[in-house]
Amino acid sequence: MSSKKSKILPFLIIIALSAVMGFFIGKFGKSIAAFDLPDNIGWFLMALIIPSFFIVIGFHEGGHAIAGILVKFDLRMYVIGPFLWEKESRGWKFKWNKNVNTSGGLVVCLPTGEKNLKNRFAVYAAGGPIASLLLFIIGGAAYFIFKNTSMPMIGYASLLISLFSLIIFIVTIIPSHMGGFASDGARVKKLLQGGDIAEFEILLVKIMTRGTVGIRPRDMSMTELEDALELARKLKSPHEVYVHSMLHQIAFDKGYYDKAELYLKQYMALADNIPEGIRNMVWLDAAFFFAYARKNVSQATEHMNSFKPAALIPKAQIHATEAAISFLNNEKDKGESMKEAAIKELPNMIDRGGAVALRDRLETLS
Repeated sequence: MSSKKSKILPFLIIIALSAVMGFFIGKFGKSIAAFDLPDNIGWFLMALIIPSFFIVIGFHEGGHAIAGILVKFDLRMYVIGPFLWEKESRGWKFKWNKNVNTSGGLVVCLPTGEKNLKNRFAVYAAGGPIASLLLFIIGGAAYFIFKNTSMPMIGYASLLISLFSLIIFIVTIIPSHMGGFASDGARVKKLLQGGDIAEFEILLVKIMTRGTVGIRPRDMSMTELEDALELARKLKSPHEVYVHSMLHQIAFDKGYYDKAELYLKQYMALADNIPEGIRNMVWLDAAFFFAYARKNVSQATEHMNSFKPAALIPKAQIHATEAAISFLNNEKDKGESMKEAAIKELPNMIDRGGAVALRDRLETLS
């Protein structure tokens, strides 16, 4: 019951605060008329709603980014609506974000070490709401400064931004879960409360961190992850799916294909617990495994047909899967082309350990 409430609450808050905002926007017209400003000023404020939203989201995500940098995390991706900046091997690169599921804003920061991870991750999670609260205060102050001057429009624009920022602050600071994502408040609460939940969350982050620093899956401990799996089941955590994913990759890299397939099937069965923006990684993992390890072109093709590219899914693995399927279909020219494209994209993979394993597999494809 509490789980359902936590999912519904943010929507109720948005509706309530949107009603409050509607009241203020309704007041804009009367206030503007009092200043004898041109009639089109109202249209200007209406046109400012979408840009204001992007400013507020950008500020919130920027709070996460700055907090991450302060605690020595590696900033890898910054998304605001249709705009996406990604850190690649040659530096930052701008791209258009075509994934609706991440269009609301996203920052990817990865730990660079395992020391004091719980507190560092809590600071990172709190960075967004703190930034939103700060923008709410700044916007409100600007409104009172400019509302009775010759430039009231700046005041009203500031008020609009302030109200949007208040909405984002409240929705993200209240502990809740939606679409596979935990709110910032939920993440901070879990980490600061300690206990099994915090232990499990930090264990997952530690294991992921090892991949980002270049440790390949076969060199990781399956025992540690199997312990994490027991803990996930004890807690009935939706994040159990990620443990199956990691166990699949470790078994796959060690050459334990039967075990890898077992973990893959469990991973696929829990796919609905993964946020939509990265859920398609499940089908890509399955397609590559059945193409490379099982040489089963029909199953590989079936899973590949279910896959849809997304900003957070590495191109190297997409091309590698296309190469493996092409070689099975005796399309050698396409296979070589995709193989070359995959090798070219390997340096851009966030999971550096996974990139090492993938390079070895690519070298055997023909």
